[in-house]
Formats: sequence, C-alpha cells, structure tokens
Amino acid sequence: MKNWIVGAAIVTVLLIIADRYIFNDNNNEIEQIDKYEKLENASELPIGLNEGKRAPEFELVDLNGKSVQLSDYKGKPVLLNFWATWCPPCKDEMPHMEKLYKKYKKDGFEILAVNVTTSEKDPKHVGQFVDEYKLTFPIPLDENGAVFHDYAIIGYPTSFFIDSDGVIRRKVMGPVEEDELEKEILKLL
Repeated sequence: MKNWIVGAAIVTVLLIIADRYIFNDNNNEIEQIDKYEKLENASELPIGLNEGKRAPEFELVDLNGKSVQLSDYKGKPVLLNFWATWCPPCKDEMPHMEKLYKKYKKDGFEILAVNVTTSEKDPKHVGQFVDEYKLTFPIPLDENGAVFHDYAIIGYPTSFFIDSDGVIRRKVMGPVEEDELEKEILKLL
C-alpha cells in the first residue's frame, strides 16, 4: 500500500511538471492579471486627481477640429496621456501606445493623448509628429493649457488609467513601459 501511495505521488508530481513545462504552449510563465474591482458607487465618488476619484471633465478640440470631451468615453476604459513632441520619453512611449491601442480597441479601450500645445515651439509639430508615428488614437490639443493646469501636470509624459465609470485607477508620472502599459489596460478591461 505504501509503495502505491509513493508511486501515485511521484506520477502526480511528474504530471504537474510535464503540464507546466512540456505541454504549455508558451514556455514563459503567464502572469494572471487581476482586474480592477467594479465600484458600485462610482458616480458618488468625488472628482479629483488621485486614484479612486472621478477624473475631471474637460473639453478640447482634436487635430481634425472635432470636439473631444472625456465624458464622450464614459462606458469605456481610457488611457489619458499628457505629452509634448519634444519630450524624449513621450517619443519612446508612443509606439507602444499605438500598438496596444490597435490590439485592444476592439475591446472598447480608448486613448486620449492630450498634447500640451502651449509647450510646443510650433503647433505644426504636433501634426508632423502624429504622421511620423502613424498615430490613430485621438489627439486633443490643450492650446491654452487649461487641462494641463486642471490635471496638475508637472512633467511629461503623465498618464491616467481611467475605468469605464470615469474613475482614476492609476496615475503614472513618467514613461510607462509596454508590458506595464498592457497590464494596466488588461486590469481596466
């Protein structure tokens, strides 16, 4: 009887090892992403800039002259990113943002990349930048710096990960690496 139990234990361990390392299609360990918990009282939360507060509303005009309001995206998770064309970390981040936007747009994910136009030497650089990086997500222009001020931006890039109820779930000052960016998107979806 003892030999049977020991044998069964060895077989079980071997099956676990085989399942984990041999039969797994992706030999890299897949990290489980925990989604943000749905908030039942989201509409009652105060407006603010900290995680757990509702993001302040704004209205800007994009490169095509179309009005863009944050509330237009209610019901969708949003990456709200503040950037400038001359900012090296912004340049590094944009290709990752575009790649992940294309990957998750079908799931309802949106990006609003607010260009702080008051910091640009020439506003024409914004359109050139968008063309050069082949960006397809909305680019609202903060031409007078009001939203920059309202969101208390102190450096570029600054990103707010906002859930489908308009609640800020994470704020990141500085660049976000592609893997971290994707993890945050997955938490929001």
